[in-house]
Amino acid sequence: MQKRFLKGITGLGLLAVLPACHTQKQAPSADLYAIAAGTVSTVSEQEVRQPSAPFVRNMQIPQLQVDAQSVYNRMITYITPDEELAPKVSVEKLAAYIDFPANGIQVNPKYGNNRAELAKFEEHLKALLLSVGGKVRKIRIMGYASPDGNTKENERLAGNRAIQFKNYLQKQFKMISGYPVSVDWVGEDWEGLQRLIAGSDKKYSSRVLSIFQLTDDPDSRRKQIKAIDNGAVYKDIEKTFFARLRRMELAVETESEILSANDPQLIEKVYSQPEKVSLTDFFRVAALYRPGTEQYREIYEIAAYTYPSCLIAQLNAGAAALAQGDTESARYFLNLAKEDRRACNNLGVLALMDGDMETAAAYFRKYMPQNPRVARANLDILNDK
Repeated sequence: MQKRFLKGITGLGLLAVLPACHTQKQAPSADLYAIAAGTVSTVSEQEVRQPSAPFVRNMQIPQLQVDAQSVYNRMITYITPDEELAPKVSVEKLAAYIDFPANGIQVNPKYGNNRAELAKFEEHLKALLLSVGGKVRKIRIMGYASPDGNTKENERLAGNRAIQFKNYLQKQFKMISGYPVSVDWVGEDWEGLQRLIAGSDKKYSSRVLSIFQLTDDPDSRRKQIKAIDNGAVYKDIEKTFFARLRRMELAVETESEILSANDPQLIEKVYSQPEKVSLTDFFRVAALYRPGTEQYREIYEIAAYTYPSCLIAQLNAGAAALAQGDTESARYFLNLAKEDRRACNNLGVLALMDGDMETAAAYFRKYMPQNPRVARANLDILNDK
């Protein structure tokens, strides 16, 4: 019944969109599925065929037209720019090249060059923590191993050494005990080896890098590199690069402070000097308004024109235009972001407003991996499920 209802009102031209300047007072209160099922409207076919009067702001809009726009508005999705609205996060990294005996996992300051390396690391860590004050979000320790020997054994060693390095830091450096510390490990750092060889002037570089391109399997890579020049190349790589891959990296994440978006000067600048407003500030000001309102639409349209390469601005400008019934503007903004899968749902709504049920269904199905609940609900309206 829902499908027949939507097709019927589309054929009669009753899905004509509301003018962009209609107010929120015109928003209907009927239930989405009751509307979609065709149980709300009592407008007769004769009334439907009557020509509409020229638009004025206070005109009486047929209830069926308002109800149709209400259905669309509930189908539209908006992008919440969580990363842009969140406190800005910066990451500072320190590396410690710790020597371990064969198969050893304990951090021993007396072994190899560890005493000097740990002293340098402690000095840099203290300076870093003092510079960021109390704005540390978390500290992450990442263990790396060189790609020699056995892959599984190297992963085990990298993980255990990273855990022991964390324990050592918390015991020796009391300054990090108050922060959340996580531990992870890469195991064999093939990517690091590839970067080092690519940046070197070794004559064998091109031959070794071609092996990286041909296979991702670590054992196959190791076997092929060892076969070059009867093992001479592998021995040189082991001597020159492997020690620089065995390391612990410590990343300190800090966050910056965010000022209030409800600042009259900032809001005024959005309209008067948008080129001087950052994307983050655009998003923060837009968050003051409910999605779909005229104010929300204005902020995102200005952001979209000011930052044409920003997909979030294009997507939300298109969504807001749909909510206001402006299909022409919606088509313009959504087409700029049509390669982004997040645009699929609203492109489906736009197709539905155009009366193209088949295209609308295709877009909703394409949107399924992004938001299955929304995609299914919108398909239900089309398919009378």
